[in-house]
Amino acid sequence: MGNRISRQQVWPLLVVLGVIGCYAIPVGMMGNTAGIFVQPVMKEFGWDQTSTTMYRTIQPLVAALCTPLAGRLMAKYDARVLLTLASGLFGVATLGTAFATELWQWNLYGAIYGVTCAFFMYMAAPLMVNRWFANDAGKVLGIIAAVLSLLAAIATPITQSAINSLGWQSARVWLCAIATILSIVLSVGFLRNSPEEMGLLPWGGKNAQISDTGEAPELEGARASQAARSGGLYLILLIAAIIVMTAAFFQQIPTYAAQSSLGADAGAMAVSIVMVGGIVGKLLLGWMSDHVGIRQAARVALGCGGLGIALVFIAGGTQWLFYAGMGVFGFGYAALTVVVPLLVRGAFGLRDYPKIYSWVSTVIFLATSLSFIVYGRISDLTGSFTASFILVIVLYVIGFVVVGPALKSAQSSWMKQTEKVGQSR
Repeated sequence: MGNRISRQQVWPLLVVLGVIGCYAIPVGMMGNTAGIFVQPVMKEFGWDQTSTTMYRTIQPLVAALCTPLAGRLMAKYDARVLLTLASGLFGVATLGTAFATELWQWNLYGAIYGVTCAFFMYMAAPLMVNRWFANDAGKVLGIIAAVLSLLAAIATPITQSAINSLGWQSARVWLCAIATILSIVLSVGFLRNSPEEMGLLPWGGKNAQISDTGEAPELEGARASQAARSGGLYLILLIAAIIVMTAAFFQQIPTYAAQSSLGADAGAMAVSIVMVGGIVGKLLLGWMSDHVGIRQAARVALGCGGLGIALVFIAGGTQWLFYAGMGVFGFGYAALTVVVPLLVRGAFGLRDYPKIYSWVSTVIFLATSLSFIVYGRISDLTGSFTASFILVIVLYVIGFVVVGPALKSAQSSWMKQTEKVGQSR
């Protein structure tokens, strides 16, 4: 009995380590450090920024196409095998770009990145946490997301230092080798498909029932057909696109700093500061959403994001102001993983949340792809980042203004009908 209690308590926590292995490590250590490799790659091969970062445009487009298939495979086959293979292949492919000397090789990497991240980038953590945690799922997801940001904050300056001393190729090999080995070890060692297959219950699952897809039995909310007819849905899609496009701008910061008087080291440090700000932001925005409301939480995130970028823009070569702006921007960056899913839930409830959120996820992937094209072309055509800074600030202002009307319109699409049904009973 004692052994059974021990296994019941320990295995959900071990699975969290497995999720960190297949998700937080590859995204935090390899995905979120991508920006600091752009400038040295451009310099070595003489490519423009648009061409150099085209793989980051290809990746989300391929991911958008592959995500529905990935979801079906994850529901049918062992998640440990699929996630270990996906994250491992991503790591090997990322390491391989250290030896890539042609643009087509980087673009092929973008396609591989897209296929593999369809499994681990947005799906792995929610699916595994919902299977293993009937209670405290939100807290666990927050911890995993915070670990991702912390890993990125640590890896970025170390990797930049390695680039300075060893060159970008050697730095990329070491980074990817360490991250991929850690990812595979943790995934194989601690990921398990479900507690039921091990004769266990989910964490806090004595009297709880939870599906493999994480769908709650709660039926209150809009039907997908109601949401599709609501103008609020399209405002929510606009806000999601704004949040992902503005968050993606942080990948441009290392290049901006490297080309200015701030220098490459300041750019790498800024990415770490954004990650730390994101950790604090995720915790604070989650608390605000629960206790103050998603409308206020979203406005704080969008307001901080716009203010942070404005401070960076006016900082020039003033390092402390540049760092302060990046820290404030971290709260806006955190909105992608906290505000967007909670905004959809606050707008349309839980009835058809998975289907409605899948539409939002598609827009997120497409907006991610568009963002790299937009920022790259602006930089190539103007020779500066000024227009990009202005664009990001304007987008944040639009998002801040639209939040209230979006929620009001979305909620009115179904709440009034629900009230009428209740009154007729």
